[in-house]
Amino acid sequence: MINQPAPAERETLVALTEATGFFNAAEVQTVREMLEAFFENPASEEYLWIVYRDAPAAPPRGYACYGPASLAEGTYDLYWMAVDKRAQNKKIGSALLQFMEADLARRGARQIYIETSDKPQYAPTRAFYERRGYACVAHFHDYYAVGDGKVIYFKAV
Repeated sequence: MINQPAPAERETLVALTEATGFFNAAEVQTVREMLEAFFENPASEEYLWIVYRDAPAAPPRGYACYGPASLAEGTYDLYWMAVDKRAQNKKIGSALLQFMEADLARRGARQIYIETSDKPQYAPTRAFYERRGYACVAHFHDYYAVGDGKVIYFKAV
């Protein structure tokens, strides 16, 4: 089941982010801030948050946060996606992406962009996006830091 997170789940989502081992402290803090912005004004479309649950009252097993790209018409960015380590390889990430893509189609989106790291630990992440039809459209070496480049993926909605 996929729906919006509840305000009481903010720390659960932050903990899930930290537990992946992929995000540094600044990134975890940004997730926290984007959650706060969402909960302050859930009707805003700046940050759209969805969570995956095994059942209606179950805690989130994964989440995605996406929103419209600044100053672009019909273009959206996937900002964050994380799945509980114990629940990986159970199609949760695929379900979140499919839900997001359907939601964006309803919103009249034209395209979605995803950025990720080129570090070796992100190879499965990049392969995940590629298997789901996202094309690598840019690669900036040493973007985030020396040895940590940025890879951008694209898919038409």
